[in-house]
Amino acid sequence: MNHTVTQTRPHYSFPLRLLVLVTAPAAISLVAVTDSTIGAFVGFLVGMVLSAISPVYAFPILLVAAALNYIGFVSGVHFGWILIAGCAAGCLIYAFLWRDSVRIDASIILIIVVFIVLEASGSLFGGYGRLDRLAALLSVLVFIGFLGSARPDLALYNYFRSDVNRAFIYLVGSVGIILVLVTLSMLSTHDFRMARAGELSLAIGDTESSPRSLSNILGLVVVTCVSAVFSLPGKISDKIIWGGMGLAAFVGMFYTGSRMPAISTIFGLSVAVIIQLVFLGKHLRVVTILWIIAALVIVIAIGMFMATHGPGVLPFIDSGVSDFRIFRVPTIESNVRLVIWSDYLSGASVPQILFGSGIGAMGNPHSLYIGTLGTFGVVGIAVLGYFIFTLAMQAFKVHSTVAVATLAYILLALSSSSDVDRSYFWVMTSVVILAIRLARSENMIN
Repeated sequence: MNHTVTQTRPHYSFPLRLLVLVTAPAAISLVAVTDSTIGAFVGFLVGMVLSAISPVYAFPILLVAAALNYIGFVSGVHFGWILIAGCAAGCLIYAFLWRDSVRIDASIILIIVVFIVLEASGSLFGGYGRLDRLAALLSVLVFIGFLGSARPDLALYNYFRSDVNRAFIYLVGSVGIILVLVTLSMLSTHDFRMARAGELSLAIGDTESSPRSLSNILGLVVVTCVSAVFSLPGKISDKIIWGGMGLAAFVGMFYTGSRMPAISTIFGLSVAVIIQLVFLGKHLRVVTILWIIAALVIVIAIGMFMATHGPGVLPFIDSGVSDFRIFRVPTIESNVRLVIWSDYLSGASVPQILFGSGIGAMGNPHSLYIGTLGTFGVVGIAVLGYFIFTLAMQAFKVHSTVAVATLAYILLALSSSSDVDRSYFWVMTSVVILAIRLARSENMIN
């Protein structure tokens, strides 16, 4: 790929191009804050159009869709799934227009085939299949499959005419800023409410759903942006902005009260530091060490400041809210997750362990892994494990600290939440996939 630019472009070209691309998820979020139904309709259309041009351009919309999934229903369908469906529909158009360049990863194809066979067989022979939820799952699988084959390096370079890794981090960071602004806006209008008396923990939408989806994506933004500060080359101004975006998302996580994403964020950043040392070793530059120290000190300082001063330091918090739920230590004795997991494992038959009980059989399993086992059995766990293993090997092969750190964050964060047919895991892995593809392209150029 030739990166030679034949004409001098103005310095404001990159910021303006970034603003244009980020306008789509920002506008969708703004409309959704006012009316989730109209926001879903706009998001479906915009996502479809951008995905038809390139799935990479619709990637920020996918993150917003997963984070704000529960802010409303439209004809019984969650807000986020409608946006994801639009992006998936656009991918099919993209595949038709650019079919010569479409090469979906074998691990994604394997997952799609196995999940269809297991759920369809349950529907036909067992009478328990949920083909509607299978179709929703397939929509996000289709998107991330095409995302990886859409030449993200070329798409971003053709649009930004600049370093593609730089553009990628700005896209992810911008989503974090949008989500923080949405959180503040929804708190000001009381669409987000306090879920627990005296503790800062949000309840989202009319159903007062858990904010875990929002916290999951915010944590992903933190790990992506902060690990990029000390692992990717860039100007000092870029690194300061990336760090600022990550820290803004980190502060936004305090509103949600979700503890595991916060713990996983610290874990992901710790992995990033270790991996950076492994990849570079004795060649680690002093300035990189300083960036690592600065990032860790600032994150710890923010946590200590919040713990010392309490929720009152944040905007739109009532005086009656005195504690951060995010700091409450989890207890084993009262953990409902352990009861759900043990009840399923003790009561499942051999065929259920091998092939699962179908989508929705466990209700909310509160774990990606137990949810996969309950839905698709050992067979499903095997193909999921193969997908994760493939991502990990690719991330290590291209020496992408961002990819390894975000994957570590995802695997821990979803160990105690989500389910295999929910969007979070698959949407979050799109960040890993893009980081790997862009690092691979950069390595080939170098």
